[in-house]
Amino acid sequence: MPEPNTFESLLRNDITFPAFSDLPDENDVDPTYYDGGPYRFSPRRHWCFLGEIVASIGLVRVLLRVKDKDGEVITIGLHTDDRGQALAPHIKIGHTVAVLYGEQHGFMDMSVGIRVEEPSVIRIIPCSLEQLLKASDDVAARNLSSQSRCCGSCGKEENTSGKKHLRLCSRCKQVSYCGEVCQKKAWADGHKAECKALVWVKWFAARNWEAFNGHFDF
Repeated sequence: MPEPNTFESLLRNDITFPAFSDLPDENDVDPTYYDGGPYRFSPRRHWCFLGEIVASIGLVRVLLRVKDKDGEVITIGLHTDDRGQALAPHIKIGHTVAVLYGEQHGFMDMSVGIRVEEPSVIRIIPCSLEQLLKASDDVAARNLSSQSRCCGSCGKEENTSGKKHLRLCSRCKQVSYCGEVCQKKAWADGHKAECKALVWVKWFAARNWEAFNGHFDF
């Protein structure tokens, strides 16, 4: 995976988007993620595990082998009512799986991974984990930049005084272009894949991960 940059890239945050080794254990109460009460424990914040699919091995139920941000390969077991069959058509090696509120779970075969019981907390993102992290880095860099917007294809700067305005990609709203010619060229040159990642970075960025007022779902 690419090395993190010096600016704050949302998906690089190891508390909000922890690697598997940093997830809370289902048999412990991790104060990073849970508040204690007299009768029960409740989440104090939101978090999401990200991993790139390297294999799909389940027969009776969907079992995914995924590689996390640290390079560790773990199993995600789908224990939903349909045993993950609704998710199955979207599974593709090299794409990213996101699991909200994932916890370290010990399976009966003595392996550890993540057990998913609710279909609303898991989603396949149609890009690699590396593409997703890079998109997060790019968004953070753009947010900190004081430079004029540039065309994502030819590199020309926007000239608002001369009434030369760039137009945003209608899908991701992150990359700008001079016009249709530059936009089509950029799409063919790689923005098609980048755009999918940027759309999901936008989804993650639109949420307040530090304050818990009810569960997120996909």
